[in-house]
Amino acid sequence: MFLWKTLKHHCIAAMGLLYFTSRLVYTDIHWVIPAPYFLFLHTLLEFFSIIVSFTVALQCLASYPYTKSDRKYLLGIIFIAVGLFDLMHVLTYQGLLLNSTGARSTYFCLIARLTEAGGLLLYILNWSPQKRVSMVFGFAFLMFNLVVIMKWGPSFPPVLTPDGGLTSLKIVIEYLACGLNLITFFIVMRKSGTESADPLFNLANALLLLIISELFFTIYNHIYDIDNLVGHIFKFLAYIFILKNILIKNLHEPFKKIESAFNYFNNIFQFAPVGLSIIRKSDNQFLEINHCFANYLGFLSKDVIGKTPLEVGFSTADWAKILDYAQNNESHSGETALGNLEISLEREGSEIGIAAISAETIQLGHEECILMSLTDIKELKSLHTEMIRLDRLNLVGQMAAGIAHEIRNPMTTVRGYLQLMGEKTQDMGQKSTLHFMIEELDRANTIIKEFLTLAKSHKPNYQIFNLNTLLQNLHPLIEADSFTQNKQIRFTPGDIPDIEISPKDITQMVLNLCRNGLEAMSEGGCLTIQTYQKNHTVVLVIRDEGHGIPKELLEKLGTPFFTTKESGTGLGLSICYKIAKSHNARIDVLSSSEGTQFLISFPLQSMLISANEY
Repeated sequence: MFLWKTLKHHCIAAMGLLYFTSRLVYTDIHWVIPAPYFLFLHTLLEFFSIIVSFTVALQCLASYPYTKSDRKYLLGIIFIAVGLFDLMHVLTYQGLLLNSTGARSTYFCLIARLTEAGGLLLYILNWSPQKRVSMVFGFAFLMFNLVVIMKWGPSFPPVLTPDGGLTSLKIVIEYLACGLNLITFFIVMRKSGTESADPLFNLANALLLLIISELFFTIYNHIYDIDNLVGHIFKFLAYIFILKNILIKNLHEPFKKIESAFNYFNNIFQFAPVGLSIIRKSDNQFLEINHCFANYLGFLSKDVIGKTPLEVGFSTADWAKILDYAQNNESHSGETALGNLEISLEREGSEIGIAAISAETIQLGHEECILMSLTDIKELKSLHTEMIRLDRLNLVGQMAAGIAHEIRNPMTTVRGYLQLMGEKTQDMGQKSTLHFMIEELDRANTIIKEFLTLAKSHKPNYQIFNLNTLLQNLHPLIEADSFTQNKQIRFTPGDIPDIEISPKDITQMVLNLCRNGLEAMSEGGCLTIQTYQKNHTVVLVIRDEGHGIPKELLEKLGTPFFTTKESGTGLGLSICYKIAKSHNARIDVLSSSEGTQFLISFPLQSMLISANEY
């Protein structure tokens, strides 16, 4: 397949072989080109080969500090010698500068072809002596041949006949070079199945054309013969493929590797599961951000690049901490990075998220930059808050279980004696005091009952029920509470489907939230109760017109014992959160100076969690 691709790609080689075969058949036909034209074309073709030889040598030698390839270094030394031998071949050619007989020129050509064929064979065999050996041997080989040919070349056995034809010695040497190239060609064929195809394909084409070139150098009848020129043309074509091979090996392949490495690391950067960004220290502008970072900010990448962190939601204080680290960290030994700085990102005055920031100073080219990672921890913070709340609930449960029997029984006894004393005494002052004591005992008993509500694990009695029906049943009771406080109730039922709830537990939750809302409002305020369906949830909204809850206290809602009321126990909302959790519902709280609203979202599908888990 590889051989067929080689032959198919260059029909010139096939044409060259056909032409060579025809010249073997018709040996009595030959054309001699006028000397000036031949010398011009010959010099042009040879100088191209010389330039290619020096280019190959330069590429191999210049890349050695990076590749550390002794094999390529040897190839570079070989092509320096080939280029110099070809240069001397041109300068000493018959009719040119240094010699009129052409003997030296032919020997320089022969030694160049043998060096070229042997060098390519050593290269393809992966023979790689140490750099110093290649350099010393190559210099000695080059100088030896230059001196010997220039000094004694005319006295060597003739390689050309007096009329410009070929001697047997030259033909044998040309066939020797041809044979070496043929061996190298077959080795390349064998390697084609295991190594990269493109460089070997170019090398195989070069070898095939060199073989044809050497064959033409064995049949011409005069040094200005057209067959000699055809041989140089095929040599010219072969050197084009040698140049392509070296360019692919030393330029194209490294650039492909660089591009592949860039794509590899760019994919890692862009699709990392955390937000990553690169910021230039000189002007604090984003140079690059990945998809996760852009998604978290809510911008497109192109809208962030070129802006500063302050322009995309970072607060001045948080960015100052990161910038202070970036400017001073390199002078502090032992510190290499800023990690886990918690920040709040804001846009137009509203918070868009909470993130953990890590940063590292890096050098990109000639610029110092900051590599910054961003991890969304909003859910983690919520989970942490929930874990703290559950831990406190657990503590409350343990306390409630311990005090229930130890306190309630004596309290019942004391309350009974106080009632008995109140019935026997006629002193109105004592009656009032005893009544007050009984009320305080009842309040303490209520607190204990709330403890037990949080602590005990009971399985709710779930039923398919409509939330509007439950609220309509509770409306008179809530309205009575609001009437005594000179406040109003607005009930806005929406069109909602039946859901699976525990009516007893939801009743307790609604009463707690409504009474909290009524207590939060001044006289004349209105408490709104609303229901509606949103996507796959039924939403219950309880909204008051109070003064709102401070932002720093919102996260503490539902924590046992936390209350903003003077006479509150801090357990009512904890019970509401527990009931919502048992119904797989979610409580969201929105608060402002105009009031607070609690949104309880119940799932339509039956995804209720066993109360035994709480």
